[in-house]
Amino acid sequence: MKLDPCGCCEGTQTLTPSPVHNPPGLSALAYRVGTHARFKASMLARLGQHAPLRALTTRQDDDPTLALLDAWAAVLDVLSFYQERIAQEGYLRSATERLSVLELARAIGYELRPGVAASTYLAFELETAPGAPALVPIPAGTRVQSLPGPGEQAQTYETVEAITARPHWNALRPRQSELRHPAFGDRHLYLQGTATQLKPGDPILIVGDERLTGTDTERWEFRRLGEVIPQPEQGRTLLRWLEPLGSRVPRVSPPGKGPRVFALRLRAALFGHNAPEWAALPVALRIGERNPQDNSFVAGAFASKQSQWADAKFAAGTTVLHLDAVYEPVKAGSWVVLAQPDDPPYVELYAVRKVGEESLSRYNVSGKSTRLEVSGEHVEKFSPRGASVFAQSEELPLAEHPLDLELWGKELELDSLAPDLLKNQVLVVSGKRLRVGLREERKGGLEGAGGSAGRGILPEDSLLVLAPPEPLGDGRELWSLRDAWGFEGTLTLRREALRPLPALPQDEEVSEAVRLAGFPDLADPQHSRLELQAPLAYCYDRTTVRLQANVALATHGEGKEEVLGSGDATRPFQAFSLKQSPLTHVAASTPSGAVSTLELRVDGVLWGEVPSLYGRGPREEVFTRRTGDDGRVTLRFGDGVSGARLPSGSENVRAKYRVGIGLAGRVRARQLSLLLTRPLGVRGVSNPLAPSGAQDPESRDDARRNAPFTVMTLERVVSLQDYEDFARTFAGVGKAKATGLPMGERPLVHLTIAGAAGAPVEPGSELFERLRGAIRAYGDPYQPFRMQSYEALPFALSAEVRTDPRYEREAVLEEVEQALLEAFAFERRAFAQRLSAGEVIALIQGAHGVVAVDLDALHLAGQSPRLEPHLPALPARWDDPLRPTRLFPAQLLTLEPKHIAFTEMTP
Repeated sequence: MKLDPCGCCEGTQTLTPSPVHNPPGLSALAYRVGTHARFKASMLARLGQHAPLRALTTRQDDDPTLALLDAWAAVLDVLSFYQERIAQEGYLRSATERLSVLELARAIGYELRPGVAASTYLAFELETAPGAPALVPIPAGTRVQSLPGPGEQAQTYETVEAITARPHWNALRPRQSELRHPAFGDRHLYLQGTATQLKPGDPILIVGDERLTGTDTERWEFRRLGEVIPQPEQGRTLLRWLEPLGSRVPRVSPPGKGPRVFALRLRAALFGHNAPEWAALPVALRIGERNPQDNSFVAGAFASKQSQWADAKFAAGTTVLHLDAVYEPVKAGSWVVLAQPDDPPYVELYAVRKVGEESLSRYNVSGKSTRLEVSGEHVEKFSPRGASVFAQSEELPLAEHPLDLELWGKELELDSLAPDLLKNQVLVVSGKRLRVGLREERKGGLEGAGGSAGRGILPEDSLLVLAPPEPLGDGRELWSLRDAWGFEGTLTLRREALRPLPALPQDEEVSEAVRLAGFPDLADPQHSRLELQAPLAYCYDRTTVRLQANVALATHGEGKEEVLGSGDATRPFQAFSLKQSPLTHVAASTPSGAVSTLELRVDGVLWGEVPSLYGRGPREEVFTRRTGDDGRVTLRFGDGVSGARLPSGSENVRAKYRVGIGLAGRVRARQLSLLLTRPLGVRGVSNPLAPSGAQDPESRDDARRNAPFTVMTLERVVSLQDYEDFARTFAGVGKAKATGLPMGERPLVHLTIAGAAGAPVEPGSELFERLRGAIRAYGDPYQPFRMQSYEALPFALSAEVRTDPRYEREAVLEEVEQALLEAFAFERRAFAQRLSAGEVIALIQGAHGVVAVDLDALHLAGQSPRLEPHLPALPARWDDPLRPTRLFPAQLLTLEPKHIAFTEMTP
């Protein structure tokens, strides 16, 4: 039997509407009730259900009736496709359009974050030439523009506060030196000037007022110089010697009252130092001889003088000394030191009362001598032959002693007076960080995150100090350091184990903003001392530090003023749109973290912005502001029932606002240098700190994630999760993680935060302070709470990669690198998320053109290359759970292109 393939048996089953089942948690909904084939099959199945069409038995597509059904099936296929697409936009999880997410979020009272402008402090430099104004008012709204680099656009900032600047505030410096008396144990001192005419080996004398009032005091010092180091830049000379000042046995301290330093320019000897030895004298002179005329004994000229010869000690109480020649520079009122080369050597100091010349004939030596009348003690310890004389004392003025290199803490002493500084005034401190070295060799290296260790440290190594040391309570301190290979970690030791080193020329300069708390009393009338509200964040090299006080807060954005239109009292809910966008929003301690810069006036009267007109009275002069998906801002006014109508008038609705927002304003430090508004007397401007707190308008995915938090926190911070949710929706915050940590009877809430795009949020920054203030305002003020910026853990990897010869190797490796950077980007990683070697291998192997991969190294950046099976990232924690003293924020593993290395795999 031959069957006719007419298709008349087809379409016997209805296939539409298709069953739809969507389990929970899907990112896309199945909503389509049919496809072209199913719609067509269902229509064919229904042909036989209607009497007029039962006679239609053909199922050939060229039949006009079937062609019509086929066309409608295509129409239904298109309609069902777009119906499914539209259905996706009705749910927050599945919506693909930002506008859909925006409108869905508005249903629960959530407005997509419009972004927030970056903020920074501007430091103005004033003219200092004669005739320049002593006071320069710098108004709010002073405009400054960045100097763009290659491929960048100029960004405009405006000051948001008015200041009165002063020329001497351009650059204040901390005190570099102080007048310090020589102290017990010192081995050096400083003299004024560089023309001291001193050289190594020369003697110096340090004597104070104690010696002027009594000859029996031992509070004076005699030293031979080991080094003489002129320091022309500082206008001083450094003197060093080997033996420290003072003595422990017997206990003798250096002079304490009015100490003065003398150079002893003359080295001489006492008369008789060159006398012949007693035993070498002729017998006739030291004993005598027989007189040949009468055979009598004649005593020698020096008979019975042996006890008074040049080798004998002076008699006690001797006050007259004779030098071996005439020395005119020796004057009355000067000092002279006698030194006896005994073991140990003995020296004594004498004051010269009178000076004269005298001809002497002693010890079988004749000649002229300088006669000195001296006052002092223990002359009986010296002999004419053995004593050396140091005389012709010349006073050399002491110079101020440089203060310790390290500079940190809450107090700063200036090198001058600054009485016009104000309490709560903001200063910018800039300088290079201190370096230190070990005094003795130490086993091991820096201790890094997660217990990792850096390379070994030698005493000659120079370590960069990243932060002020933290005292541990047992005399030791925790030092955060960076070694020469870039590895960052800590050392726990006593401060005496480290020696301060000056900053290197290639070290970067860091800056921070500080606020004055007060001015402690200072006995020195030539210097001002400043007390800060918080300790310095860095440990500085004192010689590189400067303080700028002509400082004003500025935010990204350019001011605009425009006429929006004319009010019409006959029109309810009248609306206007701003002509320029994006509207600048700045940080604020509100639940959203930002407020707009819009200022709207009607007939010169300021109207207020409200979230909604619902419930507003008919006379309330308010308006609402809505930002569209394209960034366009629409302002809407009331209808006379919910909010007042606009009064009629010609061009009576005016707006003042600023334009500019987001990460585009995150310029580099010192890049804001072009004054667009130049007040009289201002010479220049810069931003010592890089701007912070910037964030782009909220993206679709961020809004999808953050919108539910609005109804979860309801603008209050109570539970641990509330802290995290509140911070995550705060403008300028990119990530947040709240952790409960034990602390006494009530646990501590620790919040780790990161700025947009992974930017650190420094303590004291505008974003940091605004968020902390908002949490305090909307949370429990008695809850122990700490907030810290996250700790970035850059890691490095290297791998041998074999590529398919059909692919271009460079293109394959570029794809692999891009895949790694995307997978380990800030946005894709969570705080405390660990990383495994298998994860890295899978990413590399998954790239097109990769045949094989051998991971050679996976480790934290700065460590010696090695392959770790996994890299941990720790949550917020105490340093010691049993004895907590220091808090650490949560860590985030990050990857940079410079830390990726690929090599060819060899067979």
